Amino acid sequence: MNILITGASRGIGLAAAKRLCAKGHNVGLFDIDVPELGKALKDKAFKKAIKSDCILHGHLDVTSPEDWDSAIEQMQDSFGGIDVLINNAGILISGELPDTDLNKQLMLVDINCKGILIGTHKVAQVMAGNSGDRKADRDNGCKIINLSSASAIYGQPEIAPYSASKFFVRGLTEGLNIEFADRGIKVVDVMPLWVKTDMTQGVEVTSINRLGMHLTADDVAKTLFKIAVTPNRKISKVHYPVGLPAKVFEGLAQVTPSAITRWMNEKIGS
Repeated sequence: MNILITGASRGIGLAAAKRLCAKGHNVGLFDIDVPELGKALKDKAFKKAIKSDCILHGHLDVTSPEDWDSAIEQMQDSFGGIDVLINNAGILISGELPDTDLNKQLMLVDINCKGILIGTHKVAQVMAGNSGDRKADRDNGCKIINLSSASAIYGQPEIAPYSASKFFVRGLTEGLNIEFADRGIKVVDVMPLWVKTDMTQGVEVTSINRLGMHLTADDVAKTLFKIAVTPNRKISKVHYPVGLPAKVFEGLAQVTPSAITRWMNEKIGS
């Protein structure tokens, strides 16, 4: 299986790459920080994959259509195509909106929203173009897995633009899950709560103080791996919460009146 991962130099993307490489899949690791990516590849977890030419890495600014074209071309030249796209790249800005840097918030929207939109647009064309037997693809093949968040269940204070960007990811995933069905492409997302990564290091928001930060990058990588290798015919859900709190919140949101959901989030996040 040929898998392209964005934001792969650290955190969740790197953890997922290690798991997939360990099982012999062809993995393309792409990131805007190529030096950091080079350091990450020195990990012994990639030794066998490098020796067997099952891994490649390169620069990818997810907001650049040209960079996506280059990454896709590298995947095609090295592995013959792309079976799975893991849209992992993203950033987080915390704080009450008027107190944060507007340019950084706009960059967040570009990376978290436009980055996934551009990548999905580009990669889906390649997946569709390579799909000879549509039924075979639906059973075994092409997937787009987006990194959403438990903050896409209900808008969160102190990270409102980040939360909104994950609502974008959620909405795009839901729509494309239906739209891409006839193309043989399964589109799903994963929705973790707070995860201990470089992105969340030093972040201070009320919800972390009240709920804690218990998930690791590998916890999320386990879910990504399972979805990536599971035949499409066995994937029935669109959203995959990671961790017990996220599963509880997602379940309650399906049956709880919005006023109560808002009250719960107010108590947790402010």
